[in-house]
Amino acid sequence: MRPAEPKLSVVATTRNDEHGGNQLARTQLFIEGLAEQSNRFELPVELVLVEWNPPSDRPPLAEALRWPRSDWFEPNIVVVPPEAHQKLPHSEGLPLFQMIAKNAGIRRARAPLVLATNIDILFSDDLVAAFRDLRADTMYRVDRLDVVADLYTTPLPTPAECRALPWVRAHTRDGQQYPDGRRPPWIARTRARFNRAVWNALHAGALPSLHTEACGDFTLTTREVWFALRGYPEWPMYSFLIDGIALFQDYRAGVEMITLPPPMVIYHLEHGEGSGWTPEGARRLFGRLDAAGVPYLSGNDYDRIVRELLKKGPGFHTFNDAAWGMASTDLKVVRP
Repeated sequence: MRPAEPKLSVVATTRNDEHGGNQLARTQLFIEGLAEQSNRFELPVELVLVEWNPPSDRPPLAEALRWPRSDWFEPNIVVVPPEAHQKLPHSEGLPLFQMIAKNAGIRRARAPLVLATNIDILFSDDLVAAFRDLRADTMYRVDRLDVVADLYTTPLPTPAECRALPWVRAHTRDGQQYPDGRRPPWIARTRARFNRAVWNALHAGALPSLHTEACGDFTLTTREVWFALRGYPEWPMYSFLIDGIALFQDYRAGVEMITLPPPMVIYHLEHGEGSGWTPEGARRLFGRLDAAGVPYLSGNDYDRIVRELLKKGPGFHTFNDAAWGMASTDLKVVRP
């Protein structure tokens, strides 16, 4: 029989629209994959899915998706209504504030371990097996493998079939890689313009080598660490690079940083170009954000913030106040 409380809370956010391309299909595969693995490994999992700013012309996620339940899998939907969204700057240009939404879920998570991830992610069996034996006060990261699944077929491929697809891009501690060994085009252009030694000299030395590649897709630590951190920085902007800043906050506080090796990996259901961040579609994505007047961190912004953070003394240096994660807002919780 399932224990009274979950061992792992998995936090993600979405809304019933088409951001990312066929969003409902991605979310359905994410839910089914997590539910099936929690049952098979007898791991008590709480899914905290934050439904941010639900569109008025579409059904809510509780009705739009299939919701498996078992002794081992407990899904909950935290609903952030449009009126809460509209209070934030740039709300007209950005319908979902990913990091603020995740914080709302993290704040309400019940398990001692809390994983912040996204709804287009699947977990390898080896990774789920490892969830049973993790250290306290440690930040865990993994590599991400991008796969291209046909999300417009009926029926959809199963999560297991998606996990078996050949990967088209890997996000590792050493950066992005392709199966043939080449690097993404933007990396090649950057290296042609800046020698790495020159870049480090201009920016006061190399940063600590943390696994920040695609870190918003898998950031796993204890509930106590998340609360000491006060979650991700709650800046009302597009989420690009904000997830990496949280890792440097943990690093500065002395949290142990562990990268689990393959085959403990996550699989990412690839986006259409320009709908989510990809190396090839970055220009189109940022052009769309610029046209909508939505701010985002530049590489220089990120570098400056992190270096200022690392100059401070040991401890948790937070960007949010005590009301982080919409603590003062009474959010509805739906149990589908």
